[in-house]
Amino acid sequence: MLYSISEPENSTQSVKQAAKRPASSEGWLFSVRWILSHLFVLTMVVTMINLGFWQIRRLEERQDRNGEISAVLEAEPQEIEELLALPTLPPDHTPALVVGQYLDEHSFLVANRTYDTEPGNWLVTPMELSDGTVVVISRGWVPRLWAAGVHEQDLSVPEGEVVVLGRAFSSVGGGSIGSDEIAILTELNRLDLDRVRELTGLVVADMWVQLDQQQPGVASLPISVPPESLDDGPHLSYAFQWFFFSAGAIVVYGLILRRRHRESLR
Repeated sequence: MLYSISEPENSTQSVKQAAKRPASSEGWLFSVRWILSHLFVLTMVVTMINLGFWQIRRLEERQDRNGEISAVLEAEPQEIEELLALPTLPPDHTPALVVGQYLDEHSFLVANRTYDTEPGNWLVTPMELSDGTVVVISRGWVPRLWAAGVHEQDLSVPEGEVVVLGRAFSSVGGGSIGSDEIAILTELNRLDLDRVRELTGLVVADMWVQLDQQQPGVASLPISVPPESLDDGPHLSYAFQWFFFSAGAIVVYGLILRRRHRESLR
C-alpha cells in the first residue's frame, strides 16, 4: 500500500512567513530615514556638550577677570594727575583721587542705568583740576523721574574745591548723543569721551572717574554706583544644564530605538 506524504499546512505558512521576514531584525536601523535620525541626534548631542564646555571656559575667563579687578581695587588710590601721566592708561577700576572744581553748566546724563532694578540715569559733571585739566566725573545714579524733571530736587554741585575718591575708567566707544526733549539734561547712551568732547566743547582727559566718595558730601542723591559684582555668574549652572540636556537626549533616543527594536521583532 502506498502512502502519500503531505506537508502540514501550518508548516508551509511558517516557511512562507520566514521567507518574507528580513534576514536581520535590525535592518531598519540602517535605513536612510534612521541614519538621518542618528546623525541629527548626534549633532544635537555634540552641540550641547560643546555649549557646556563653552560655558565652563566663560566661567574661567570671568574668574580670571574678577581676580584682576580685585587686585586693582585693593591698590592704594593715586592722584588722577599721576595716572594720566603714565605711558599707558591704567586698567579700569584703578582707585583714583581727584581734586578740583565742578563745571556744573556742562553736566549731562548717561541714559538707561539701573540701581536695585530701578530705572534711571547717571548724572555726570566735568571737573577742572588746578592745572586746567578737565576730568569727567560720574557723580552717581539718579531716578528717571528726576531726570525727566518730575522731582525738582536740587542736585547742583558743591561750590569751591571738591575732593573725589573713585574708580578710573577708559573711554567706552560707540557712544551717541541723545536729546533733552524728555530729560532735563542732554543724554549720552554711554561714556564715550569723544562724544563728551563733542557735547561739552571741553578738552577732557582720556579717563573718566566713577565717584565712590566725595567731600563735601551730598544728600540722598546722586547715589554712588557700587563696583560691579565679582561673583561667578550663571556660567556653571548653564554648563550643567547643557550637559543634562545632552545626557537626556541620549537616554530618550536610546529608549526610542529600544521600542522600535521590539516592534521589529514582533
